[in-house]
Amino acid sequence: MNLIIKDMIYETASLSNRKLTTNLTSKEMRFLLLYILILPLSLHVFAQETSLIPMPQNIKWGEGSFTLSPKTTLSKGNSELDVDYYIQEIQKQNNVSITETDKEYGDITLHIINEFNLGEEAYKLTVQESSIDITANTEFGLRNGLATLLQLIGLNNTVKCVDISDSPKYEWRGMMLDVSRHFFTVEEVKRYLDLMTKYKLNKFHWHLTEDQGWRIEIKKYPKLTEIGAWRTERDGSRYGGFYTQDDIKEVVAYATARGIEVIPEIDMPGHMLGALASYPELACTEGPFEVWNRWGVSEDVLCAGDEQVYTFIEDILEEIIPLFPSTYFHLGGDECPKTRWKECDKCQLKIKQENLADEHELQSYFIHRVEKMVNKLGKKITGWDEILEGGLSSTATVQLWRDWHDKDAVSKIAKMGNDVIASPTACCYFDYDIATTDVAQLYAFNPTPSDLNKEEAQHVLGSEFTVWTERIPDQDRADFMIFPRALAFSEALWTGTKENGLKEFEERLDLQYPILDQLGVNYGPSEVLMEVSTSMKDGDIMLSANKLSDKLEIKYKVGSKGEFQLYTKPVKVEKSGDIIFQGFRNGKALGDPILKTFQLHKGNSASIKLIEEPSKPYINGGAASLNNSIIGGEKFQDGTWIGFNGQNLQAVLTWEESQELNSITFDAYDELGSWIMSPNSFKVLVSIDGSKYKDVSKKFKVEKVVDLNKNQFTLKFKKPLKEVRGIEIIIEHPGVLPKNHGGAGKPAWMMIDELIIE
Repeated sequence: MNLIIKDMIYETASLSNRKLTTNLTSKEMRFLLLYILILPLSLHVFAQETSLIPMPQNIKWGEGSFTLSPKTTLSKGNSELDVDYYIQEIQKQNNVSITETDKEYGDITLHIINEFNLGEEAYKLTVQESSIDITANTEFGLRNGLATLLQLIGLNNTVKCVDISDSPKYEWRGMMLDVSRHFFTVEEVKRYLDLMTKYKLNKFHWHLTEDQGWRIEIKKYPKLTEIGAWRTERDGSRYGGFYTQDDIKEVVAYATARGIEVIPEIDMPGHMLGALASYPELACTEGPFEVWNRWGVSEDVLCAGDEQVYTFIEDILEEIIPLFPSTYFHLGGDECPKTRWKECDKCQLKIKQENLADEHELQSYFIHRVEKMVNKLGKKITGWDEILEGGLSSTATVQLWRDWHDKDAVSKIAKMGNDVIASPTACCYFDYDIATTDVAQLYAFNPTPSDLNKEEAQHVLGSEFTVWTERIPDQDRADFMIFPRALAFSEALWTGTKENGLKEFEERLDLQYPILDQLGVNYGPSEVLMEVSTSMKDGDIMLSANKLSDKLEIKYKVGSKGEFQLYTKPVKVEKSGDIIFQGFRNGKALGDPILKTFQLHKGNSASIKLIEEPSKPYINGGAASLNNSIIGGEKFQDGTWIGFNGQNLQAVLTWEESQELNSITFDAYDELGSWIMSPNSFKVLVSIDGSKYKDVSKKFKVEKVVDLNKNQFTLKFKKPLKEVRGIEIIIEHPGVLPKNHGGAGKPAWMMIDELIIE
């Protein structure tokens, strides 16, 4: 028997040797198979050989290759796996049409074995010159093996000979997609499921309801989709959509066929304006309510003291839960202001009747009560980490997002004995830009805290990256934010981080881009690509671009209609308007363009000082930010805005020569969800000698123009101010955040850009 093993150790899986081994006894065959499965495999990776992401746990390259052709057959062997999808993907990738055979063995054969416990998702993949074999305990394992095979094939028709033995580090490797702020069609959702399959992501968390729209049909409550699925945008247009229950079944079946578990989320008791606009009687107040066309957290939530609310929830669960075979139901539970509950007679009575300490325990009561409904329907709950407030049941799974709230939260939850899914904002929020979370951070991500023992660590199921869509208006932008970061996330969760392994991972990542191109994925950059800075030289404004990636080429153009030209030296700002910098790699635009908008004006020649400095971390250029000609960008974090957290902006500008002034224009950022409020009160004092100032606030009128998150204010003087040598501009702070806000009572931020003086 030992001679047979030595002679056949790398040949057993080939088609010709299958004929030979049929003469072995059953016991010999099992022994031989066991030997092959436990054969030590050395980790010997060559990025130039192929690109595998996530990298298998054990891999050994051999000599030679298997060649795909129209004659190649695929047998699902003794499995029941539907292989049509994988055959179609091979066709898409390299235009080779292989066929399924109903014979026991094909050129590519799948095997389900029961004799050895490899694990639910583990697989063994063997590629030889004459055959390819994938072996697993389950169809989940076979799918993972096929996903690896698709990457081995790449865009070629040859597969290098290799032995792979593989299994995931974490069982929960997920993607959360918010379809309420932006609605994705069934086909778009399916496309993301396909991309998840390629990179061995296995949990699809479907965020189906929000203040901005209810997205799932409930037959007992038709107004949820007749009213709650639609909102009126600020421009007056109607936006929305929803999934019928048949749509849901179609997507779930599609995901299941790819080994992906779909976890639905109906967020409650907060984030419920989609429901309250449809059924206002479920609120603490009478309403009326509208589906929000803005972002943030609404104080209007489900009334936790009203029994009809619990009937509503139970009815919904009875319709939704049968649509999803998942073990879990996600009930949200996050960002639920208690303002309405404090003022609601029903909620206060419920607190008294149930002997609860306060509104936080009322939320815990609500969560526990809904959990029992979910359990009764055969599911477990998971919720955002706010479900910890007021007490947590022993069976609930917590999804941690507020790492800034408690850096030790994952450890604390696991030590309580509850399962936890780690989705920290610092690493897993893919709506955050690349400057906040890049590929290197994701590659290094380890969801398990080091202070957990082995038993405690088992409660860390894994992780999800989240795709919130407040600033994601379409599929292209979603692609841009998800890829390539999802690939680094996949590697961290499947393989685990290798010390000093980032460079080798980046080499494999580079080889994935042609595949993503072929799949039509509009991926973004893996890191911050360039910086653009502004300086003064001999009285001129100069723009300098610094590339942060060796593979990048920087081009720029003046005005949106201009032609890109290669950046070789600092660019002089010669007139008001836009200058756009764009990174290119291999002739393709990569990353977001950096837009700098300039307005040359009389304030540029003034000396400027601030009575009180801006607040950290939004000091940026300080006083110079207000007269450097740079107009504030679309993001308040882009360095063009200065912030004031509680204090007024008081700027004094003086000129050596007298000026005639007609107006002062500036932008103020306005985004309550980010704790930013716009000012509404202004003062202006002027001086003709540069020392004595006179209040002229009654001599101007305020004109306001709203453009998304920017409010433009123009203080227009009724008559020109002449012989001005100095001017003091006071923009008064807007005060504290309103009572319906998560930070109620705390000072708002006030963000101001250029003071344009004409």
